[in-house]
Amino acid sequence: MPKRGAILRRGLDCFIGVSAFAMAVPAWAQGSGGLQPSDDSEPSDIVVTGVQFKGAATPLKLSVDPASDTALVSSLSSEDIARQSLGVNVDIFRSIPGVQVGDFGQVGMAQGLSLRGWPGANDSSAVAFFLDGKQWNEASGAGANGYLDIAPIIPETIASMTVVKGPFNARYGGNFAQAGSAIATSVDSLDPGVSISGGSYGNLRLLGTYGRKTDTMSYYVAVQGMRDDGYRDNSDQKQLSTFSKLTFDTGSGKLAFSLQTYNIDFSSPGYISVAGVEAGLIKPTAAVAKTDGGKKNLYTLLAKYTGGTEQQGIEVTAYAEHNDRTRFVTLAPLPQQYNVTNREDYGLSVDPHFSFDLMGSEALLAMGASIRYDDIEQTRVPSRNGAPIFGLDPLDVYSYLIADIKQTQYAAYASLSVKPTDWLKITAGGRYDGFDFDVKAQNYVSATNSYIDRAADAYTGHFGFKGGFAIQPIPELTFIGNVGQSVASPDGGRSVPTNPNLSSSVLTTKELGVAFNPWAGRFHIAANYYKTKFTDEVTFVGPIATNQGESKRRGYDIDASAMAVRTDQFTLRLYGNYSYVHGRLQSGSPIPNVAKWVASFGLHGDYKPDANKSDTLLFDIGQQLTGPQPLDAPVTGYSGTSARLTTKLGWQMPDLNNLKIWADGIYYTKGRSDEFGIRFRGQNYAAYLPRFRFHVGASINF
Repeated sequence: MPKRGAILRRGLDCFIGVSAFAMAVPAWAQGSGGLQPSDDSEPSDIVVTGVQFKGAATPLKLSVDPASDTALVSSLSSEDIARQSLGVNVDIFRSIPGVQVGDFGQVGMAQGLSLRGWPGANDSSAVAFFLDGKQWNEASGAGANGYLDIAPIIPETIASMTVVKGPFNARYGGNFAQAGSAIATSVDSLDPGVSISGGSYGNLRLLGTYGRKTDTMSYYVAVQGMRDDGYRDNSDQKQLSTFSKLTFDTGSGKLAFSLQTYNIDFSSPGYISVAGVEAGLIKPTAAVAKTDGGKKNLYTLLAKYTGGTEQQGIEVTAYAEHNDRTRFVTLAPLPQQYNVTNREDYGLSVDPHFSFDLMGSEALLAMGASIRYDDIEQTRVPSRNGAPIFGLDPLDVYSYLIADIKQTQYAAYASLSVKPTDWLKITAGGRYDGFDFDVKAQNYVSATNSYIDRAADAYTGHFGFKGGFAIQPIPELTFIGNVGQSVASPDGGRSVPTNPNLSSSVLTTKELGVAFNPWAGRFHIAANYYKTKFTDEVTFVGPIATNQGESKRRGYDIDASAMAVRTDQFTLRLYGNYSYVHGRLQSGSPIPNVAKWVASFGLHGDYKPDANKSDTLLFDIGQQLTGPQPLDAPVTGYSGTSARLTTKLGWQMPDLNNLKIWADGIYYTKGRSDEFGIRFRGQNYAAYLPRFRFHVGASINF
């Protein structure tokens, strides 16, 4: 095996070499002449999800935009996001067919996001989330490896979000992309304005924006303050979020700087016994421990240059982030834990692309390299009544880890897309992800009632392939097929100190799909079938991460929509979707916290009382259902079916300073404790969500 130093030098040389070539590519391609952009009005521009009005994907278009992947992606516009009823930010994803969202009923932590049979119970760690090119997943922290918390996002600052199911995008389908990737971009400008909303359980949200835009630059600041008493005891929170962005037109491209801050203090109600609630011994609003809770502080500085055109261009992204999170948590019947993660991360990525003529065919080459360094201090010790215990104590057997983790990720990829004809697109590519660890950790040894210090210096890497096709025999009909791999890096705190030779976990996925969009997009139906194999499935038994070995999944997604009415005054779209998954561990047991099926249906409508005015009434109604979930392995208990009804009614007056007034509600018609659950020592534990909650609000620009 090569020595670590040699491998590191090789990885760094790879990054520098690809970056240097990346810088030179756009200039060379510009001189050689690139292809002219394809007309966006071509029939290949198809909508691939039946839920959104504006989100669209173009699988036959040659573009580095993830919406042009050969996969059946789903795209959300800012309007799509604004029309949704959000209890927590992760609810943004509920409108995407096949996505299982689990509201954990907790505060100040990640929620459950999964698709294609991945357990959202693992802190959404199987979905790679990017905002403006920076990946948000947290490796080797106190939560699940790949922990994803999107609560800091201010929804009004998001311009678009594209979800690619599966690891098929070479740029974004790397670490923690087993289920898929979500790629979001922030808006470049916001008008000055104010928004205020409030609702059930003492919820109050204030948002203020200030910005200016000229021909060559724009800037804005968005400040959000929120407080909430919570439905359950000990579930209050106070948070302050900001997002600022400064953008310059450089002539040859765009240079943007952004700063995000997020501060939250919260209490945590925990998970209570379902049997105790059903027997009348515990109130659904009861909390486990009044001292549970914590705080989180996040500061992210990002710089991004986007140059060139869709035919030949480059993106360069650099960032630095500080993230500290403290949490006292009691996972009954176990004693309280004190969890702290302090993280500094820095990264740089260079992503060029250029189009050219390949033996008479249109072709697009996208490539890139990135490096990211995480410096992580992790503390997980027992506590009593909100006081951590650092000395030897019998409670150490339940939870004890103090670790100093330095993790560096190197990545390089290349993807070639070719259009031999107007009705065929073929893609092929590969990606390398390498992970270097320098870890010092202290663990508790129960047999000797003592601590042991471990040090590990490790490196592991994997090259994964990706390929796909899109065929459009007629403008209304598109067939797609994909195969791809992604990785999950080893956990620097839990795994590397005891097994420094541990390899990355590898996922392999295959899919076939079809989309039919007749009548100029007024009707849409799509379906896909997939199979996956994953080398190392990690599930949680209570608070303990357990490697269950190899896992396999197969499933399908079906979604449809129809523009039932479209006139100058009235637009009505109906939609529905259903997804099924069959997932099994190596033992043959179902995979915990993976619903057998998810489904949703509903409608979106716009009504203008006067066709000559822009005033519009918007109404949205949606029913989301999540099927039963096994809660442990081997299975001894299941959750029930959860049903969630959402409604939103809004009135927009663009000519009156863009005044907007709205009201929305979320009603659990069934299973308000079944979106997420834990099975431990023969009992089900869950967080009961409010049966009904509402918000009313208004916003205006100045």
